[in-house]
Order: sequence, then structure tokens, then C-alpha cells
Amino acid sequence: MNYKEYITLALNRFDVGDDVVNLLFVNQEALIPNPEREVDVRIAKSAICNEFASIIPLWSQMSEGGSSIGLNFDAIKLWYNQLCEELGIVPVTDNIVKNISNAW
Repeated sequence: MNYKEYITLALNRFDVGDDVVNLLFVNQEALIPNPEREVDVRIAKSAICNEFASIIPLWSQMSEGGSSIGLNFDAIKLWYNQLCEELGIVPVTDNIVKNISNAW
């Protein structure tokens, strides 16, 4: 299995299209210079972690013509946190909002 096949399969659960997978390879060219090479799973997972923010759709629920699709962001976050823990990377999913309205 090569990098392109592995990453496409890994991201299928998030309904990620080929364009996003191709963008991942462009952005992670230093890590994965040739997506057609035999996969090193740790490197592939590192590339997914590095591109996590651009991989996940920005919508949480979409409705059209009587049908709707929703994402379970808690499950996505759990998956990402487990992946980061496996790789020894600090997850960047915790949003910290600071009140700087009185910074003047």
C-alpha cells in the first residue's frame, strides 16, 4: 500500500475528497516527497496530524432537500487526540479564548 492509498482510506471516515488529500501531499511534500512510495505508517499519521485543521470540514451539520448530514466533532477530536498521543505530539484542538478587550 502506498501513501496515497493509506491516507485516502484513513480519511474516508471524514468524507474527505481527493482534492483535500492532494492538498495534504502538497503541504507535506518535505515529509512525503512521493505519495506513490510504500507507506511508512508513522510518517503518514504524522502528515495527517500536521494537516488536521485543513482536513476536517468546517461545517458540523448540512441540510439540503430534506436530507441532512452531521459530524460528531467529539468523536473526531477523540480520534485526533489518540493519534497525537500515539505519535507523541501535543494536540492543538483546545481553543483558548482570551478577553483582551481591556488590553489598552
